[in-house]
Amino acid sequence: MKYGRRTIALGVMFVGLVGIAGPRAMAGSHSWRINEVFSNADGTIQFIELKECCGMNNEVFLSGKYVSSQATSNIFNFPGDLPCSNCTANKHLLLATSTFAALPGAPVPDYIIPAGFFAINGDTLEYWFYDTFTFGRGELPTDCVNSLHDGGSTGRNSPTNFAGETGSVDACPCPGDLDGDGGIGILDLLALLAAWGPCDGCIEDINGDGGVGILDLLALLAAWGPCP
Repeated sequence: MKYGRRTIALGVMFVGLVGIAGPRAMAGSHSWRINEVFSNADGTIQFIELKECCGMNNEVFLSGKYVSSQATSNIFNFPGDLPCSNCTANKHLLLATSTFAALPGAPVPDYIIPAGFFAINGDTLEYWFYDTFTFGRGELPTDCVNSLHDGGSTGRNSPTNFAGETGSVDACPCPGDLDGDGGIGILDLLALLAAWGPCDGCIEDINGDGGVGILDLLALLAAWGPCP
């Protein structure tokens, strides 16, 4: 294959400019992808995990970038660039509520977002204009243990922060505390009865068998009172 003089000259010029510009010219922030999303039933415990998708090591320039929710109009602006270089290949960024951070087994979030940052009944999350993560009604688990992954699969939550710390949380450490008030009482009983019958990933399904029935009622009654 032959190359004209103009093509060769442009190629030499490009290499020269890259050399002059230094590492920043080869760096950016475009290869982060929203990888995992988690919420409890009332949105007070949530996390959004981003992952560097493509083995690129200089995706550090987050200043001016954001993660946003179309449904709630909430926006999280990254406060600055990552304080490292040659450090991002296949790494994660963890955005989470302060209530998530307080749970046993939770890795330390890299950034704190407010409760109810995204809607649980369908939303589109955006990372700058580089990536979107969309889910519809009923697609996001709210059973306190499972999360929604990129590609639409669900499974046990596995949040990971930039330092590589990972874990798994139970956002309902007191099964049957459906309203999250720290105890099991009449409001939880009424919520369980209102959801009676088949369900898919609903919080009222205490025993996780795909429906709300007598076993869930017995479990709720057995735990009646303040949560331990």
